[in-house]
Formats: sequence, structure tokens, C-alpha cells
Amino acid sequence: MGVTKCMCFGQPLAPGGSRAWSIIYFVSSWITFIIAESCLIAGATKNAYHTKYRHMIYAGSWTCDSLRKGVFISGAVFVVLTMTLNVYFYMYYTKSTRQAAKKTNKATANVGMAGYA
Repeated sequence: MGVTKCMCFGQPLAPGGSRAWSIIYFVSSWITFIIAESCLIAGATKNAYHTKYRHMIYAGSWTCDSLRKGVFISGAVFVVLTMTLNVYFYMYYTKSTRQAAKKTNKATANVGMAGYA
């Protein structure tokens, strides 16, 4: 996201399919990032709660198995999905900025200017 300047402050994107896909992948990657962070934070919070009082209740044999097994796994899956969506976002973003650069570097004007007779 730092390379593309978070799609807000960089070069303009050319209209078309590449721009649409880059916006879709941008939004999707942020959504999956938020889901991944919430899963990992929830798992870490539960793990901290289980280990905080371990010495008081003589439960020295507790492990991460006492947590729901899917908390960290789902967090890891969403991290990988976020990475994949970011790669596709960067591919389409680069394609769209290159199309915009080609369209703006024309040598001649499209509209002819003529004086009134």
C-alpha cells in the first residue's frame, strides 16, 4: 500500500477494467486485513486470559488446544488471502497507471483550433 500511496495520492488511474479491478482488490484486501487482525487479536486475548491465572488454579498443563482451534487458523488464512489480494491489487493498479500514462502523453491535440473567418 505504501508503494501505491494507498491509491489516493498517486497517479490517476485510467478508466476501464483495470481500474475497477484495482478498486475491488483494494477494498477486499482491507476487509480481509481487518478480519485477520480481529481473529488474531481475539485469539491472543483468549490465550492471555487462559495463561494469566494458570498458576492460581493449578492448570499448568493448559496449552493453546484449550482455545477454539479455528481462531488462529482463520487468522492465518485471512492473512494469506490478504497477501494474495494485495498482489492482484498491485498488478491491476500498475496496469491501470501505465494505461493512464500512455493516454496522457500524446504529441498532437485531438481538437483542431481554427480562427473565425
